[in-house]
Parts: sequence; C-alpha cells; structure tokens
Amino acid sequence: MDSQLAVARVAGRSVVTRARAAAPLRLLAPASPGHAAWVYQASLGGGFVGRDAIDLRVDVAAGARLLLTSQASSKVYRRAASRCRIDAAIGDGGVVIAWPDPIACFAGGALDQHQVFRLAGSAAVIAVDAWTAGRVAHGERWAFDRLALCTELERDGAPLVREAVELARGHGALAPRMAGTAACATIVIAGERFASAIRTMATELAARPIAAPPWIALSTWPWGAVVRLAAAATEPLTRAIAALLGPAVRDVLGADPFTRKW
Repeated sequence: MDSQLAVARVAGRSVVTRARAAAPLRLLAPASPGHAAWVYQASLGGGFVGRDAIDLRVDVAAGARLLLTSQASSKVYRRAASRCRIDAAIGDGGVVIAWPDPIACFAGGALDQHQVFRLAGSAAVIAVDAWTAGRVAHGERWAFDRLALCTELERDGAPLVREAVELARGHGALAPRMAGTAACATIVIAGERFASAIRTMATELAARPIAAPPWIALSTWPWGAVVRLAAAATEPLTRAIAALLGPAVRDVLGADPFTRKW
C-alpha cells in the first residue's frame, strides 16, 4: 500500500488534509509557526533496514506550501538493500521544499531513492539530496555497497531535468575516488518563485574563491538551477546549504524550521 500525503490551502494557511503512512514510514505533521505545512518523515526502525520499501505519493494543491523534511539523518543499516520513491504533484502556485537531513549509509548498506516532482503552471520546488561517507567515527568511510539517487522534474507534463548520482563499490573502491570529501549534496531548484534567489546565489558564488571548501558549483537553466556541494565533513556541508537556501526558504515558509535543529 502506498503512503499518501495531501496538502491544501485553507483560510490563508497550508494544512495537511491527508496523511496515511504505510510501515516502515511514519508521517509527523506538527503545528508550524509559519503559513506552510511542515511534515517530517520518520521510520519505525530509525532508518532503512533489510529490504524496506517506501512509496510516498504527495499532492500539494494550488497555492499550498509544504516543507517535507526528516527528524534526523536517514540511516541505511548494514546489509540493507532498500528503496524509497516519492512522487509529488504540485498545483499551480504551489511550493514544495523537500529538505531532509543527509543520508548516512552503514558499511555494506544499499539504497535506491527516486524522487519525481510534477509541477503545474507556476509551481516551484527546492529538492535537496545530501549524503555522507557513513559512520566515519566508527571507521566506516565510503564503505557502503551502493547509493543511487535520482531527482526528476517536469512541468505541465514536459520533462525539465533528470539529475542522478550513483556511488557503487562495484565500480571500484569508493574511498580513493571520493578523495578528501565526507559529505556531498545536490540541490535542484525550479520555478519563477525562486528566480531572484538563484540570481543572488550566482552573484555570491561568483565572488567566492573557487578552491575554498566546501566546494560549490552552480548551474543555471531557463527553468531554474542545480547546485552541487562537497565538503570534508557533514557540518560544513549543512551550514553551506543553510546559507544558500535559508533566506528563500524562510520567505516561502514564513518561519525557519531549522532554528532548533542545527
């Protein structure tokens, strides 16, 4: 059974009108201080175990706004071969901020994640995919079997972008190929709603030393932008993402959802 989440705009606020989660997924929707709906993804095992499979369908009505995030880092435990699929439809003028904590794969773990965002009209989205080297403090550095992440966007049925990353031991040892990095992220941004934020990012990054860590690259397109980041540790990565996205996200949500988190 698919998990389902629906958000609508009611009396000037975005509210969750449906939240049905199939195990192992849990959907938590606390009251938010802003005017957007905030939904946290959690799991019964605290992460992905064995052959866990999550299928979440999201429906954001016209004009509604949703923050879809996580309680903590998404862990992929040893010997897990799990998958996660999110299929989100965003109505005209709607906005989705999909910004979970970084994925942390334990040694021997594997995860396939596929996200699809279907935008209608002037809808907008920010989708953050972040991942780490694993349990570095336990000596597990890029020791997982496979991590495959894919984000697809379409507008009014026409494809915009398909951004995919695959890290697999089957292609060769990961640690030497990842050099000194321990955390990475890809951010896909689409919609006129974020055009000004993208221009600001471009200006700030153009003035930033290229060799200064964390390393950040921005690609702009007529529909939006793709940002890629790499860092030597998780904390600098999350700080850099927050600095890039914070102003635009706070403006959309009407509050800062990460004040108490980071």
